[in-house]
Amino acid sequence: MKLRAWPSLSLRALVLAAAPILFFVAILLVPSAAWAQGNPLGPEFRVNTYTTNYQTGPAVASDASGRFVVVWSSLSQDGDSNGVFGQRYARTGEPLGPEFRVNTYTTSGQGSPAVASDSFGNFVVVWSSSSQDGDSNGVFGQRYASTGEPLGPEFRVNTYTTDFQGIPAVASDSSGNFVVVWQSLGQDGDSHGVFGQRYASIGAPLGPEFRVNTYTTEDQRHPTVASDSSGKFVVVWSSASQDGSNDGVFGQVFTSAGVPLGPEFQLNTYTTSSQAFPDVASDSSGNLVVVWSSPQDGSSSGVFGERYDRTGAPLGPEFRVNTYTTNTQFGPDVASGSSGTFVVVWQSYHQDGSSFGVFGQIYDGSGAPLGPQFRVNTNMTNYQGHPAVASDSSGTFVVVWQSYSQKPFPGWYDIFGQRYSAIAPVEVMHFRVE
Repeated sequence: MKLRAWPSLSLRALVLAAAPILFFVAILLVPSAAWAQGNPLGPEFRVNTYTTNYQTGPAVASDASGRFVVVWSSLSQDGDSNGVFGQRYARTGEPLGPEFRVNTYTTSGQGSPAVASDSFGNFVVVWSSSSQDGDSNGVFGQRYASTGEPLGPEFRVNTYTTDFQGIPAVASDSSGNFVVVWQSLGQDGDSHGVFGQRYASIGAPLGPEFRVNTYTTEDQRHPTVASDSSGKFVVVWSSASQDGSNDGVFGQVFTSAGVPLGPEFQLNTYTTSSQAFPDVASDSSGNLVVVWSSPQDGSSSGVFGERYDRTGAPLGPEFRVNTYTTNTQFGPDVASGSSGTFVVVWQSYHQDGSSFGVFGQIYDGSGAPLGPQFRVNTNMTNYQGHPAVASDSSGTFVVVWQSYSQKPFPGWYDIFGQRYSAIAPVEVMHFRVE
């Protein structure tokens, strides 16, 4: 298109005359994902079918095609304290069959679930189980085919069973090989440490369980893990006093064979007070994004992050994720999309006008925000929090969270979700006026 000046018009008049045309063309060239941040696909939806008592602590994983599975803890649904339940979805957001119970052993409590999917839709769920390994908590898992059929029986992950092993995380590579990490009390010689176990796609352990953290003084807790398509993986965690001031965020990169790539490293640059509760995501090439909670935004807590290349080298400085800084923003979760894009979600106090709400921010492959931060939850009454996010290979993503007393189920927590179209950068075209 060429925009030509009319001889009788001043430059100002020309600009005013051309403005509607330029605006119209710009609208046509901006992908719909950029019009409404994230571009919700349909309304928010309730995940759990069973609504008695509490359903809390959701986690979500997506395969390459966009099918996804949500897991959560449900009080008394399995007949005794907490149990772990799940629901599978098609890429269109339609449920695939009914919700299902994950844990076979139902005595006492099973909770804190995590889930990972390979590119074909096969998935594995891991969780903490009370007293099942003979002493306090242990970590257990169940593998599933893409059809939702269990692959073998549930299995114990931790070999060391003294005291507490729990709060697991899991990551899968594109072929279905997976790694589970957890925190273990007293196993590294001083309070909690971080341990892991690798598995082949058929569910067979690959070598013995291993200690992740090199620094063992005081607590190393809240581990999370991400894997690239080749099976190289990274574990990040909170470590007490290691950076000189309360908790800091540390990480360790491993080869697909489970061999450490270099020493463990510190992620947070700002070290005052506590930087904790990290999450990590990897794209298919192994580039990483790590996010965590920190009080450095001038209020009680904010969300900060750092990007890394596949070797663990920083890609620019650490950055603040949340734009709104009043009160508390914490508990972030992150997912990588296509071409290095990623989305971060977190809970923010009183930003939606009523207790906590769930907010998000999308970034392009260079780490630049794609539009402003956005509110995820439509229902704003009472509490919405504990968010988790997953993305497929195209960048389409889904956010899940727990919501308190959302009609028509007053007095309980339930699990809700919202789907979004693919993360996409804004296309730009330059015009020359002739």
